[in-house]
Amino acid sequence: MKLRPRLTLFNISLVLIVIVATGIFTAISLRYFLLQEMKADQMTWFNNFKKACLRAEYLDDDLAVRSFSESLEQSVPELSYAVYVDHYRPGIRLGGVNSLQRFEELPPSCPDENVQSASREPFLEDVATSNQRLRYYCQQVRQTNAQGYNAKGTVYVGFNMRILDAKLRQLTRRMLVPLTWTLLVVLALGAMGSMLLARKMTRPIRHLTEGAQAIGEGNLDTRIPIESSDELGFLAHEFNLMATKLKELDQLKDDFVSAVSHELRSPLSAISGYVELLRSKPLEKITAEKREKALGIIQESTNRLTHFINEILDLTKLKAGQVEVHYRPFDVEEAVEEVVGLFQPLLEKKSLEWRIDVPPDMPVIPADAEKIRQILTNLISNALKFTPSGGTIRIWARNHIEFIQISVQDTGVGIPSEAKEAVFERFRQVKGAKEHAGQKGTGLGLAIAKGNVEVHGGRIWIESEFGEGTTVHFTLPVRPQEGSDEGV
Repeated sequence: MKLRPRLTLFNISLVLIVIVATGIFTAISLRYFLLQEMKADQMTWFNNFKKACLRAEYLDDDLAVRSFSESLEQSVPELSYAVYVDHYRPGIRLGGVNSLQRFEELPPSCPDENVQSASREPFLEDVATSNQRLRYYCQQVRQTNAQGYNAKGTVYVGFNMRILDAKLRQLTRRMLVPLTWTLLVVLALGAMGSMLLARKMTRPIRHLTEGAQAIGEGNLDTRIPIESSDELGFLAHEFNLMATKLKELDQLKDDFVSAVSHELRSPLSAISGYVELLRSKPLEKITAEKREKALGIIQESTNRLTHFINEILDLTKLKAGQVEVHYRPFDVEEAVEEVVGLFQPLLEKKSLEWRIDVPPDMPVIPADAEKIRQILTNLISNALKFTPSGGTIRIWARNHIEFIQISVQDTGVGIPSEAKEAVFERFRQVKGAKEHAGQKGTGLGLAIAKGNVEVHGGRIWIESEFGEGTTVHFTLPVRPQEGSDEGV
């Protein structure tokens, strides 16, 4: 069974259980309150009859007791008897004819006055015979009338419980009918609400399922609507982020294949072409100039392939966290001058001006010199590539006590603001870079530089405006990271 019908059945079952439990509790509570109400009415009738008896004793009017008893018999159907027993006049019992008759059939007993003195409430007892169930109240009373006559007696009021039970059942039925209809309406509304809730809850899940299926089929542009801000909405949001990331990774894969194909095809084609040339005829029939040119191109292409493969291996190690950093005393000024010296012929060939600004008090820091030189090589290579003839490249360093900052600035084409972070990703290049640089790079240089900076515990960032040049800054801590193998 699918999730939606299961969820619907679960919700309806839950609503049904709640409604049944509510109905049972309501019925029990209703019966209890009705019983309490009947008991309160019985106490009211008992107290009224007791007051009538006391008033009759005070006025010495036995007829008043009989009249009040008969009026109770007529107005209270469940009344069995209402009788007053006079203790000073043995054998005198006052009440209606029917009350006296029923009283004689099942004479009740009542505790004496001393037992009741601890409680001001009347004595209550339920008795049952084969013919009837009876509840009676009794209480001894004492009064002195106007002539000084001391009156003492017991007030008895009994009720037929069979009539009371029938009355209770009738009242309960009358109240349960609207209650039952109400619960049925609530059940119907609950069922409708359960179906709507199940539909609302499963709709995002269905969208997720359809989206996952579409992505599985290769449609990475799939996005699912976010319809709420709860956990399901958050899940939909994360799904869309995942889809976006998958598309970026797919694009990165395409860029990688394109870059690898380009970087491999060109040098391999050159190598293959010149090897075929050298093998096409005896070497002595090929001029020395052509042989040297062919061997030079083969060597240059081989170096280019080796450099590209080494970059991929370095980046793979950085991403896997398997890079070993060997800390040794590192002189910033010496390293900068050494790397710039390697590019000096290219700088002169392109008529670029270069400046090195490293203060003499720059501290010697613990670092992996090979990796820092690789960072500087990549940054200066990019600056050389994207700076037109007649431009300027400046390398400077600053001491910030806790860390040093090294910057490479050029007056080249610059980087758009939206691409400043993207250029640190693998195989990611600024659009139009090839047109300005004259050749397409691998897109790995800045990614490797960022990885090498971060394994030292530093950070790297770019300041640039498109058409106004670029400055790349990176920092290196003055103290090595914990757990490093700092050398002497």
